[in-house]
Amino acid sequence: MTAEAYQADLHRPALSLPQTYAGEAIATLKLAWPLVLTQLASMAIGVTDVLMLGRLGPDALAAAALGLSLFYMPMMFGFGMSSALSPTLAQTIGADPYGLDALRRREETTRQLRADFRAGFWAVGLTALPAIAILTFARPLFGLLGQNPELSATAALYVTALLPALPFMLLIGVMRNLFSALSRPRPALVITLLWIGVNALFNWVFIFGHFGIPALGVIGSGLATTCATLVSTAIMVSAVMLHPATRAVRPFERFLRVDWAKVWRFVMLGFPIGLTLFFEGAVFNAALWLVGLFGADQLAGHQIAINVASLTFQVPLGIAFAQTVRVGYAAGAGDWHAVRRAGHVGQALAFAFMALTAFVMWTWPYEIAGVYLDLGDERSQHAAMFAAQYLAIAAIFQLVDGQQVAAAYGLRGLKDTRLPMWIAGIAYWVIGFPICVMLGFWTDMQGQGVWAGLAFALLVAAALMTWRFEWLTRKHRLGADA
Repeated sequence: MTAEAYQADLHRPALSLPQTYAGEAIATLKLAWPLVLTQLASMAIGVTDVLMLGRLGPDALAAAALGLSLFYMPMMFGFGMSSALSPTLAQTIGADPYGLDALRRREETTRQLRADFRAGFWAVGLTALPAIAILTFARPLFGLLGQNPELSATAALYVTALLPALPFMLLIGVMRNLFSALSRPRPALVITLLWIGVNALFNWVFIFGHFGIPALGVIGSGLATTCATLVSTAIMVSAVMLHPATRAVRPFERFLRVDWAKVWRFVMLGFPIGLTLFFEGAVFNAALWLVGLFGADQLAGHQIAINVASLTFQVPLGIAFAQTVRVGYAAGAGDWHAVRRAGHVGQALAFAFMALTAFVMWTWPYEIAGVYLDLGDERSQHAAMFAAQYLAIAAIFQLVDGQQVAAAYGLRGLKDTRLPMWIAGIAYWVIGFPICVMLGFWTDMQGQGVWAGLAFALLVAAALMTWRFEWLTRKHRLGADA
């Protein structure tokens, strides 16, 4: 490299914002594909549990589904809290022309990144405490919800086996956000892939009984997930401490010196995000409880369909994670044209993928159900029939589900969290849930009516989130152009 080229490279910003949609699409996809694979790998952990438990029959599958429906509610809130770290770090990086370059960025930027990470770590870690306290009452909660007593007893034991994993799952989410904000998502992907293998091994040992350990069935799956999570947390902490990008931030330096004012500010940003995810996750879990009132076969079919829909959802979700970072960079740099480009590109990519998955789910719903169940068994055939019905409806709401997550995460990149929280609450609980109840119990649709209500809730959320992003970014863009 010549001296002139070296000087030109030295003064070239480490963070560039493309000025075209094609350039933004390339930048988004470059960041998104490891995040998408990480999300798919995370889902594969749960899919492994479902596939193994499915071999024990519909009752085991239904009990696990019931337990997870309760466990995921506080966990989704905690994940929402942790995701506030991504836009916070991204805007700090975007405000520094060399924010992604550990050697050239300002020392103040590094200090700010470290302080924000530490605040997020403490805030999310403390969130786990009330969640654990609530989940210890799993069995009476299932009783209050009118669930089958036998399934409830097994599901409560399953939740108890999962409890030790909860805080570590949330802290893994914090560390993933650190890697993502620094545009280094691959370490989290590698660790999640290792997590799949470790989880599968522990499931094989504890569910079916190997190496002298008795077969524990559904409870064994919970223990397996806990053990695998502890191993993965240790690996993730090591990666944060050793990877050059995160090591330069020195994230665990003076970790016990807590700035409680900064922790509180992080909570104020993350709490609405946590509630937004809670509202969405809770309505899907409530739908599971409603479907559970129609019998174990419908519940097992629901679990299969929601598992498939959740699996496909991980792709637009991974794109949305990347979109949050890209929007955050642009917002930090004060470039509102780039903000809109990043948001629109994320929405277009999410829509394109969900259109493809909608076609597959609409065309081959029964065949998809056969992946989870033994179709040679008469009892499993009934569950597969219900799964196929629900998958057909899921194919319809794939498109709006991708749109709502892309729009919501674009807003998150702007740190706009309070109004999206209200939009989620209204769409899912004021509008969607009553429709689920009415169509499920006041008509002959039963489980299909519940799913139709979910589809309408997602449509409302998508429309309002998209409107909010368009209005907010257009207002700021016009102000910047004035």
